[in-house]
Amino acid sequence: MEARAGAAVDRARERLMEPGLSWRIVTDGALPGAANMARDHALAQALRPGMGTVRFYRWSPATLSLGRNEPFTPEYRDFLRLHPETGVVRRPTGGRAVIHDRELTYAVALPARAWGGPRRAYRKVNEGLVAGLRHLGVAAVTAAGRVLPPEAGPCFLEPAEGEVVVRGRKLVGSAQARIGGAVLQHGSVLLGSDQIPLLGGMQGNGTTAPGNGDRGSHRSAAVGAITLAEVLEEVPAWERLVDAFSHGFARVLGGSWARGALTYEEERLATELEERYGSALWTWRRTRQG
Repeated sequence: MEARAGAAVDRARERLMEPGLSWRIVTDGALPGAANMARDHALAQALRPGMGTVRFYRWSPATLSLGRNEPFTPEYRDFLRLHPETGVVRRPTGGRAVIHDRELTYAVALPARAWGGPRRAYRKVNEGLVAGLRHLGVAAVTAAGRVLPPEAGPCFLEPAEGEVVVRGRKLVGSAQARIGGAVLQHGSVLLGSDQIPLLGGMQGNGTTAPGNGDRGSHRSAAVGAITLAEVLEEVPAWERLVDAFSHGFARVLGGSWARGALTYEEERLATELEERYGSALWTWRRTRQG
């Protein structure tokens, strides 16, 4: 009885904190890593009161991204040496390494005080992702998991607390940062098994996982990773994916929604920030020798 009463109080508090934001949906074509990170950062830095933005985008070339405070290890250096066609960038957010290739990437910029702060906002955004996946017929849930440190290895080895999983395996990897008065959260929805080369066929416990490491396979070599190609008969077209996740976010986050584009100020900021995210000083700021 007390538990039910406590849950009701929590729901009432959450309704009181419901920001009723005006949301804008932005879609981009495939861009290099530095441009993508600069755009996400600019959306948060230029965020106006009462506003929120959701951006959907892709990457070209395929890019290894590192968390803001994640060590650049000899293993990552070896991966880039073996895959010279792959770009590399360091994100403004935390989290761990991801290969961005066959995926849908989302970014959400919202006021830092929405829903009581970044932790609750993280939960709400992930609930929106789950709602979008269920709209596609995917039985997704959020994981119990545990908080993982930056040095815990690649992102898709293991789901962290609150991340989106299917059949107990991680489908969406997300990271968050506070930028001024805004929160930026972005992440990868895996469409194909493009994490295999980074993971090297290793599970989180250091043992070899099944699979032949073929990037064309629908089976992931990581025990913690799963892809839409694995759970659906056919991966939906890009516009259908965008529509489904837009529907999920709107259902969970509320407020008013419209399609839009970056403003002149956001474009200007993104151009300035791209130099930072493309610099070696930023990318290699936490290099571990080995």
